[in-house]
Amino acid sequence: MITGHRPMEPTENPPEREAAIKIQLASRLDRHLALAAKLASKFGVPPDAFAAAAWHAYLHASPALAEHIEQLQFMASIEELRTAGRLAKA
Repeated sequence: MITGHRPMEPTENPPEREAAIKIQLASRLDRHLALAAKLASKFGVPPDAFAAAAWHAYLHASPALAEHIEQLQFMASIEELRTAGRLAKA
């Protein structure tokens, strides 16, 4: 260990800094999406396919959200079966 050198401690960002970080991230995201859309258009990818690919990539990057959506779909299908009288209520 180097003498006289203090290890860096994580500090919390003030709300103004958090807001600035979110704005920067949104700007970067906008640029990346614009580039992806430009490439998709250039290569003739249909808009629906582009949107589906973007949604799939988002879900792939967020497994918890994908799992939550699957649970909601499962519960909706159970409720549909119950409404149709094909599944008894417990």
